[in-house]
Amino acid sequence: MKKKLAKAYLRKRRAVAKKSKFLLKHPLIIPVLTFIVLFISGLAFLVAVGGSTQGAADARIVNVYVDGDQQTVTTRAKDVADLLSRMDISLADEDIVEPAKDTLILEDDTQVNIYRARPVEIVDNGRVRTLLTAQRAPRLVVAEAGVHLVPEDKAEFARTDESVLETAIAERIVVERSVEVKLNVFGAIKIVRSTADSVKELLDEQQVSPSLDETVQPDMSSPLKENMLISVNRPGVKTVAVNENIPFTVETKDSADIQAGKTEVEKAGVNGERAVIYEIEEKDGVEVGRKEIQQVVLKNPENEIRLRGTKIVAPAFSSGVSVAGDKAALMAAAGIPESDYAYVDYIISKESRWSPGAVNSSSGAYGLCQSLPASKMATAGADYLTNPITQLQWCSGYASGRYGGWAGAYSAWQAQNWW
Repeated sequence: MKKKLAKAYLRKRRAVAKKSKFLLKHPLIIPVLTFIVLFISGLAFLVAVGGSTQGAADARIVNVYVDGDQQTVTTRAKDVADLLSRMDISLADEDIVEPAKDTLILEDDTQVNIYRARPVEIVDNGRVRTLLTAQRAPRLVVAEAGVHLVPEDKAEFARTDESVLETAIAERIVVERSVEVKLNVFGAIKIVRSTADSVKELLDEQQVSPSLDETVQPDMSSPLKENMLISVNRPGVKTVAVNENIPFTVETKDSADIQAGKTEVEKAGVNGERAVIYEIEEKDGVEVGRKEIQQVVLKNPENEIRLRGTKIVAPAFSSGVSVAGDKAALMAAAGIPESDYAYVDYIISKESRWSPGAVNSSSGAYGLCQSLPASKMATAGADYLTNPITQLQWCSGYASGRYGGWAGAYSAWQAQNWW
């Protein structure tokens, strides 16, 4: 047994000695093998956890600006929304992302900007509005608040005072409204808008520099006001503006919903206004001549819209039935002027008591105005026996042809009790 153990021990010593000789001949083999094992293990770990070892085909370098900080990341995100999700960046509804969240990330050095919404106070002619916005340009903020600006108006960020800082307001924008004025320079007039504080500031804006012998009305220190007339005049000449009304016109439309003979005002008319500008020549302070040089419309008139009824309201037109409906409606439908209504009513009431089927038993005269024979009325329409409108149209022609109109027919009827 001891011999076997000794032999085994000798073999083990020989193997160790042999291995030592091999390592002595190849001293770098252990470090190389150790590096290879560690490299393979690390690579496998990174792939397993989805680390930053991406292939060149799908990895993108993106610069993200958010909350005042810029981050540069390498990502496999397909679009901006995916990128923000991977970076755990949440957005409010009012925040702005540029480019849009559905924009694909296709190249390196893509820039993504995130603008956080903050409360902004807008002061406009004493009216204060507050909104949550991510817009940065003052005019864009104002537009988002629904405030309309003309190009000459100003909107600028203002320094926030302590009263604002005590609230949750982050910034304040002050809107300065422009005014419209008429500028007359030696008879040449143009309308301009400006936020200038005085006449002098406006003239400076317009690059108008009056000489010492030229006069300015009103004086240069006058504050600018809406619709002001500013005149630069030659010596001995001044300019005045006289405001006049521009009458509105009436537009009439037919309406089948309104009874014939009646009208309704759908929209009331509004007079306009114009300034008639005169150049006045003076001598020793006394006016010696006046010349109109221009008319400037300050406000356009708004037409009045009237609805004229065309709806016929009348009972059945059978023989022997009196017309109890609106007589004016029938006369209007027949085209009879309103000024003749009284004459027509008087004659028709005497002739037939407004019965389209009235018949004179002795002569055979028929209808509202007692045509003899009745067939004469056929020239006005085939329904002359039953339709009072057709009968009135024929009666109007008869009155015009024989008496020159309903007024003459009325005078004849009064004189002879017939027509």
